[in-house]
Amino acid sequence: MSGITVQLHPCTGSVEEKRCYRATVATGRGNVMGLDEIVAYAFDRGYIFGIKREAVKSVVRGIFDSIIAGIKEDGRTRSIDDYLSVSLRVRGKFEDEHDEFDPARHRLALTLAPLKAFRPSFRGVEVDNPDHRRQFRLYSVRAADVEGCRNRHVLWRRDIVVQGADFPTDGSMGVSVYMHDKDNPKAWADCKTRVLSCSETELRLAWPKGLEDEAYSSGVLTVAVWRMVESSDDADKDVQRREIKASISRE
Repeated sequence: MSGITVQLHPCTGSVEEKRCYRATVATGRGNVMGLDEIVAYAFDRGYIFGIKREAVKSVVRGIFDSIIAGIKEDGRTRSIDDYLSVSLRVRGKFEDEHDEFDPARHRLALTLAPLKAFRPSFRGVEVDNPDHRRQFRLYSVRAADVEGCRNRHVLWRRDIVVQGADFPTDGSMGVSVYMHDKDNPKAWADCKTRVLSCSETELRLAWPKGLEDEAYSSGVLTVAVWRMVESSDDADKDVQRREIKASISRE
């Protein structure tokens, strides 16, 4: 089965601040399949046989034309098995239960509703964004070599283990650690930390020297992991950055 290609576009409105993107289907964009191709596709794959293609197109057109004409005549909903339901709707508001239909305020419109057969499962269909970048993830942070240490909990002056996925091992990754001053929330200490080991799923970090003072033996620690990547738009570089927080205690 061939895959589907998507293209991402920045969202507008309030969600723009969250750097969200919406996807549109790029596969076959601008190449709408008309009735001739639809019928040819059905014949080529054995969905229709034993009848001329022109006859099939005539039947399809006749069915849809009769649905439109019939609804205009009697208003009855037409259902094509489990595929489509075509019904008549009245648009516009009425002032009270005795108000009459006024073409200036109201209108009739056909509504197409997809039924069960037009809501297929897309499980197994491959979807690809050709502009994607491999993104790393942070899942947990805890004190190293401490059995039973819970996630997001580190011990003062002990090594730190960060677990995740797809960590870059090509030297493009940087790590920094910082924490807020308990007495002054607007002030914080930012320290570079030494990476003791790195794999695609785990980082082991030395406790930052700048946080060895006893004043930093409690509070909330933030581990920031980042990497520089080439921008697809120009020669500049973008930053992929992830953060994860942990509480600090002596033991």
